[in-house]
Amino acid sequence: CSNGHTLCSGCKPRVHNRCPTCRHELGNIRCLALEKVAASLELPCKYQSFGCMGIYPYYSKLKHESQCSFRPYNCPYAGSECTVVGDIPSLVAHLKDDHKVDMHNGSTFNHRYVKSNPHEVENATWMLT
Repeated sequence: CSNGHTLCSGCKPRVHNRCPTCRHELGNIRCLALEKVAASLELPCKYQSFGCMGIYPYYSKLKHESQCSFRPYNCPYAGSECTVVGDIPSLVAHLKDDHKVDMHNGSTFNHRYVKSNPHEVENATWMLT
């Protein structure tokens, strides 16, 4: 705010554009000092528990995570309300063991999946190699 109080952009809508400290209107004032601190941070990928050991600069982390090969996927089994989430190897095992999908080497399994935005649907083909 104009009095120098800081607030993250994610919290701004929750305080109805008013500083929670002094109640002044927030406006669109950037805190360059905190942006510089953020730029110096290096953080682990949020998919570390799935095996990603990468450390990324703060401003590159989100892009990496959107493309991380360790990111989890929802079970793609068609017509199922299955709630299993995991990486590719665990989902292949899950499809074979729990849904009895025949996935021998060279076989394919087509499916559609919804990304985090329900309006973004992609087609994918899995091939077991």
